[in-house]
Amino acid sequence: MPLQEINVYTVIFHEARVLALERPNGLWEFAGGSIDWGETPEQAAVRESKEETGLAVENLRLLGTTSATYKKDGKNKHAIYIVYRADASTYTVALSSEHKNHHWLEIPKLRSLKWGLNAEPALAMLKE
Repeated sequence: MPLQEINVYTVIFHEARVLALERPNGLWEFAGGSIDWGETPEQAAVRESKEETGLAVENLRLLGTTSATYKKDGKNKHAIYIVYRADASTYTVALSSEHKNHHWLEIPKLRSLKWGLNAEPALAMLKE
């Protein structure tokens, strides 16, 4: 049976830099994940940002949506991401076990990283 998920990404800014998170497989992404039952996308963006980075984010603004279909664990998966821009008041990050590294980078430098399938379209939403 195919799987369908609705998720969020939060593109976190502090000053003129954006937070990029590295997965254990070496691909990069933004803070994010599944929207819990009964949770609004905005609540999920705030929660996931806090869980994955330790950062409290504010000033959420919708950037757009992405969608991708692919195989995962032998099943067809359709992942939809609602992408927000948000601000953090500090550069101090406390990574969860989901990520092995992070960088605060200016938008042009983000493009040199190898991004995950769902994160790459979110990157294209950023204006330099």
